[in-house]
Parts: sequence; C-alpha cells; structure tokens
Amino acid sequence: MIKRLTSFLLLSLFAVVVLAQADYYKSVDGVNGGATLKTALYELIKNHKKISYGSGESSTWGAFYTTDAVVENGKRRVLDMYSAEKRYFGSKGSAVSGMNIEHSVAKSWWGGTQNNAYCDLHHLNPSDQNANSRKSNYPLGELTSVSWDNGVTFVGKAMVDGKSQNAYEPCDEYKGDFARVFMYMFTCYQDLIWKYTWMNYEKSTYPTLKPWAVELLLKWHKQDPVSEKEVNRNNAVYAVQGNRNPFVDYPQLADYVWGDSINYVFHLTGEVEDGTGSGNGGSTDGGNDGSDDVEIIDGWKIYLDENFDGSTMKFTTYEGVGDYPWQLNSQYKYAVATSYVSSSKTNNNAESWLLSPVFDFSNDSVATVSFEYVIRYCESGKAAEHHALMICNDFDGDVENATWEAIDFGATENTTDWKLTKTGDITIPQKYIGEKAVTLAFFYKGTETKAGTFEIDNVIVKAIEGANDGGNSGGNDNDDDSEDNGGNNGDDNNNNEGNDGNFTGGNFVLVTDASKLSVGDSIVIGYENYVMGAHSDNGKYRTKTDMMTSDGAITYLADDAQIILLEEGVVEGTYAFNVGNGYLAASSSSSNYLKTVATPDANGSWAITISDGLATITAQGDKSRNRLQYNVSSPRFSCYTGSQKSVNIYAKSAVPTGVVEVAGDNTVNVYSITGVLLRSNVQVVSATNGLHRGIYIIGNRKVFVK
Repeated sequence: MIKRLTSFLLLSLFAVVVLAQADYYKSVDGVNGGATLKTALYELIKNHKKISYGSGESSTWGAFYTTDAVVENGKRRVLDMYSAEKRYFGSKGSAVSGMNIEHSVAKSWWGGTQNNAYCDLHHLNPSDQNANSRKSNYPLGELTSVSWDNGVTFVGKAMVDGKSQNAYEPCDEYKGDFARVFMYMFTCYQDLIWKYTWMNYEKSTYPTLKPWAVELLLKWHKQDPVSEKEVNRNNAVYAVQGNRNPFVDYPQLADYVWGDSINYVFHLTGEVEDGTGSGNGGSTDGGNDGSDDVEIIDGWKIYLDENFDGSTMKFTTYEGVGDYPWQLNSQYKYAVATSYVSSSKTNNNAESWLLSPVFDFSNDSVATVSFEYVIRYCESGKAAEHHALMICNDFDGDVENATWEAIDFGATENTTDWKLTKTGDITIPQKYIGEKAVTLAFFYKGTETKAGTFEIDNVIVKAIEGANDGGNSGGNDNDDDSEDNGGNNGDDNNNNEGNDGNFTGGNFVLVTDASKLSVGDSIVIGYENYVMGAHSDNGKYRTKTDMMTSDGAITYLADDAQIILLEEGVVEGTYAFNVGNGYLAASSSSSNYLKTVATPDANGSWAITISDGLATITAQGDKSRNRLQYNVSSPRFSCYTGSQKSVNIYAKSAVPTGVVEVAGDNTVNVYSITGVLLRSNVQVVSATNGLHRGIYIIGNRKVFVK
C-alpha cells in the first residue's frame, strides 16, 4: 500500500536542488528501511576522492576557501561553527591565523589513521583554536553542567551512555548541522573499527550508533532543520570530493534508517511504502514482522531460510574481542568464524557474533530453529562454551548489554572431517513465544591457547501461528496428564528440595530484609527472570534457569532451579548454602569460580545484606573473588569482585502467590499468560481440561497446569 508521507518534509525550499540529485540517489530508491537502507547508503557514499590534508589550493584549506566562506564587504569571511570570532581568508589554500582544521568526529575515535575519514570534508571545518582545544575529542551531549563556553561551543559534563562524561554541546543554530554530519560519518564509515565508542559500537554495520546517540541526533536533527548554508556546503563538498551527505539532501532518511520509518520502503518521491519487515536489529533484509506474506510450508511460517548461497547474508556481525568476524564463504556457501591465522600459524583471542534478523513471535504458539554446523580444532572440553546458539528479546543494537541465554544444540567437535551435523528442529524456549522482538545469534570464541573453527549453514527459523498457551503446541496433543516432572528431587536425605511446579508446602517470595532470613529457610537466588540452576558448568559455575515473578512472588519456577537450605556458617552471623550434594563456596582469587565443596569453611560462609531488594552475598574466606553475582554477558551465577549484577533472594513462605488450583462450579474465561482468549464461559471444574503444562489466567487468577 502506498500512502502520502505526512511528516518530516523539510526541504520544500530546496526541492529543485534535491531533484537535480535524483540520479545520484537512484540506487537507494525503493530500498527497505533500517539496516538495508543504511548499507545501501554506505555503498553509495563510501567511495570518494581523498584530498590532501593541510594547506595548499588542492588541499583542505583550499577546499575551505569554497565550502566554508561567505563573501562580506568584498572579503571572504570564514564560516566557523565553533566560535563567533570573525576571521577572513587570505589567498586560496592558506591557513587562517588562529584556526585549526577540526574533525567534528574526532580522528582519535578511530585511532588517527590517515584514511578517507581523516580527510573527509563533510566533517572537516575551520575552527577557532581555543574552542577546538577546549572541546578536545569529547562526544556530543546535552550538558548538565558547563565548565567553559564561548557562546557557540559549550564544554562540560553530560550523561553519555548512562554515565557522566566530558562532552561538548553546540549552540542551537548548529545542532542539526552536527547531527547530520555524525549520521553521515557513521554511515560512510560503518566498516571502521572504532577505538573510542562513547556514541557508537566498536564495529557494527547496523545500527552503528548506540541508542542514546540515535535519540540525541534525531532530536537535534528535527529541532534544527536543514539550512540553506548546509545545502550550499553539501553542493560545494560534492564538487570537490564527489560524494554527498544524504541526510542533508533527504532529511527524512534519518527516520528511515534509525527512527519510526524503518518499517517502510524509502522513495525519493516523498511517498512511503509499507515494508516487508522491521528493518532493525541488524537485519539486512528488513527482519520479520509476522506479516501475511511470510511463506507457509506444511502449516509452518518460514521466517528465515538462509543457505548463504548469495553474495550477502541475512545476518550481521559483531566483534566483541579482536578483529575476527564471522565471514561469508562464497566458495563453499557457509558462514564461518575462526581466529586461527594460517599464514602465521597463530591462535588469537576473539569473541564474535553472527546476529539474526529480529523475529516477531507475538502471534505464534511454537517456533523452532534448525541449522547445520561443524566445529573443529576447538579447545578440549570447550565445544559448547566457545560455539553457542544464543537468544534474547532485548537486543537493541547493543550486543554487550542484551540479555542473552544459550540454547543447547548438543555442540560437539568433529575430530575426523568437515562433514556438517544437522541439529534437527530445536524448539525456541517458551518464554520467547509471544514476544515481538526476538534475536538469535551464533557466538564464537577463540583463545591464544586454541582457536577453533565454527561453520554454519542452512539456518531455518519457523513457527506455527496460534494462541500462546505456555504449553507444547505442535507436539503431542494426547497427553494423559500423567507427567510427574521427572526432574524433581523432592525432599531427599541431603535436604536438596526439588521443585514440582506447584510449590507444595509454600511459595517463594522476595526477601527485602536480611534479618527475616533464618537457619532452616529454603531459598532460591535469582536475577530478573532467571534463577540459579541445580546444574554446574564444568564444576566451576552455576547455570541459570527460568522463573516468573509477580508482585515480589515467584509464580513459576523451572524444575531444575536450585533450592538452597540455609545452615549456620563457620563464621558468626553467616550462612552455609546446602545444595544437597555439598555446599556452595567461593573457590579462587584469580578466576570467577563458584564450586560445590563437601564441607563449608570460611569461603563457604556467606554474609548477606539486602537493600532495595538487591542482595549482597559475600563469602568470608581468603578468596578475593567472593561476591555471588549474575553475569549477563556469560549467563551464569558465580563469584566475582563485585563487577557483575546483584541478585535477589526469594525465601519459601506460606503466603499464597495467586497460582492456585481451580475450584468451584461457576463459569470463567481462559486466557493465555499473554492475554489471548482461549476458552469462553466454561465451567471452572473443567477449565483446565486438555491444557498443556503452563500458566494461564482463569477467572482473573493465575493458574499453573501441571
């Protein structure tokens, strides 16, 4: 459907100029918004003439004579966006006294390499020396305090990526100018590896800019629309180096790349067309929006079918450590990650991510992922840890801060050949069904000890549409309700209480006062919607598993949650954590270990304080890594120096949580946990008949069905 664009038409004054450049932009006409459009713009503007830096008619100062001048009383006055000082050009190519060549995006941000970015006129300007020195290499920001200003440039403190940081803020007249320059730079040079990353990721083709920076630049872009000065400068720079700033020519592009139009196709005409996907989350094909045009095969909606046979991938990449990204092997048609360098025969530290489009499972009852893989030459015992399938529902372009969890696919090393292993259909965890923005990722890790190879092919993500009832839709509908949750341990001789899903004998509620804890209490340790699992990872850490909470009470606890019995520690005022087969203890000062020991000593004696529901749990022995916390980036519970996430403690209580058995003879409606009406006006006594295991809303109460 085509509809007239009704907002953000800022270029009516310069329509003739824009139309004159229509041929230049024809390659981006009709391109889906988001990552796809940003990449298309990158391909359009990345190749341009590199001019010499410094003085001379054919160098930077020679270009400024045209690009940054206004004729005033027969003289060429310098247009300075950093100060109100009036200065004038001499002969063409001569530097102006008291001024510098200023990189608006500081060259130190990419290490100062004298590349095309170093000499790109779109972000180079003549600048007052004092202002240039004062602003240093700081990022843009809206200042909370000002330490220096000249009426045009303001330097001080601003909230930058959630932290108080030195920053500079231009005056209102130039805020839009700088916003559009920064958008240009982080599009034209999206392939750079950036050294300073206040506003951007180290390397990320999309979105490149961090969320806070996107918000700031879009705000300034709209507050201070394109001026005649910018249009004239854009034309002048184009005449010198042969490329243009598209965010000046077509200001609406900013919304199509980062804003509220990423779900639409960009048209030069000013019309907007409904796109085929979400266009965000790093997807190069616009992502998945669950629309009706998704291919249906045997009742399954095919959201992704990537065989890596083309010249591009439907995935994007991110390097967390090192410069060893996932690559498309165009010869053998697969994606591959390795940090082994054959020419030097060296292993290298690396962490890299292969990120899927964003999937909308909000209307689905079950979803699966399948792929083929081979792992070779990995470090012994590290196949699953260094080669993982990850999932999250909060990825906004920032890989490091998203809440990832691993999906077990039985990762094993092939020690004999390069034959691919088929995973078969892997069910997406039920907690992600009903979510609108789910991202999958293949994670690779290499070390200086051993850098293996991870190859991926034929990735298929599919789903069945229907009500998300928390059960096993698409599975066996003939269950006889005889399931006994075989993972339960019950109350055994070692005091390791299992969890049978209905909290027999009490429920777990958030502890907000450490004084309320007592020897003999049963507790679980959680972080957000995760809880410490009963399983150890290589004997060094504790895994995570799922829980759900409401109003400070746990409403769902996974079968493999670790229930801890509090005993007296060997240090006065502390507790020992009995986990059935031993006691939890801090175990190292050099590594982040939480191990199980037979008998607790001081390192297994835990002091607990609680503030605002957050628990500080500290072992009292001689180990310096003694704080029990949750690691978001490597999802696990373990012992740290205090650098990871604080946890919550939930203690078993007789207080009801609202998850109850259904009784009575009146009629009720039955809803899924996401609010989908499943049954209408049914008898309470039969409301749960035939429902799969999970949580439902029945008669305005949460009900757990075993």
